Amino acid sequence: MTETNVAGEIPLRIVDVGELPESALDEFYDDVLTPSFPDEELLMPDELSRALADPEPRMFASVALTERNEVVGGVVGQWFPECKVILTVYLATHPGRRGGGIGRRILRTVMEEWTRRFDPLLVLGEVEDPRRHRDRGFGDPGRRLAFYATEGARVIDVPYFQPRLRPDESRVPDLLLMTFAVHDRFRLGSTVDSAPVRCFLEKNLLASEGAIGDDSETEALWQALDGPVVALLDPDTVLGEL
Repeated sequence: MTETNVAGEIPLRIVDVGELPESALDEFYDDVLTPSFPDEELLMPDELSRALADPEPRMFASVALTERNEVVGGVVGQWFPECKVILTVYLATHPGRRGGGIGRRILRTVMEEWTRRFDPLLVLGEVEDPRRHRDRGFGDPGRRLAFYATEGARVIDVPYFQPRLRPDESRVPDLLLMTFAVHDRFRLGSTVDSAPVRCFLEKNLLASEGAIGDDSETEALWQALDGPVVALLDPDTVLGEL
């Protein structure tokens, strides 16, 4: 996977980590992911490495490399084949390189690759709701949401949370579930077909927590998806409340 550089931008190669030495994944984890996400939102290094090495991989990662082979950003995606949905698990830029357009270049490059490779119904992402979360040193949630807005992302109107990643940890509440891409057959004006959304939520809970609970948080998700469609919100409506 490569990217054409635009005049004035630093030259980058965007490469699947499977094509690189293991040290590139270590660098991506230590220098990009760890400063960008709190522990409760981040897979452990061995968990990520095992998932990427699975013979039937459902998780994949690409990193952005400079001409000197420095890892300056990257993305991790997860494929849910039963639902034909991709979750953008992580998208981040090295803290010293933020604001230079690297994240945008990574996102646009992998979106083309993922669309060609999987033909997904939905490409989703997660972001902390800036009305509920503040910058704790991992990046400003408001700036992240504004970035996604400029890339055409929309907020799925459900009370989303990140499932717990490990049994001894808690869920991450008050997140926004975003759409980066919606297949034409499943987008109806300012709504999206609720079936692939519900499918993703069920499979994600099973993959992360091992079961689908009957707790109030989970029940609220299903109530929001009772109908045949669910609303897509403009991120600016959320940012306007800050």
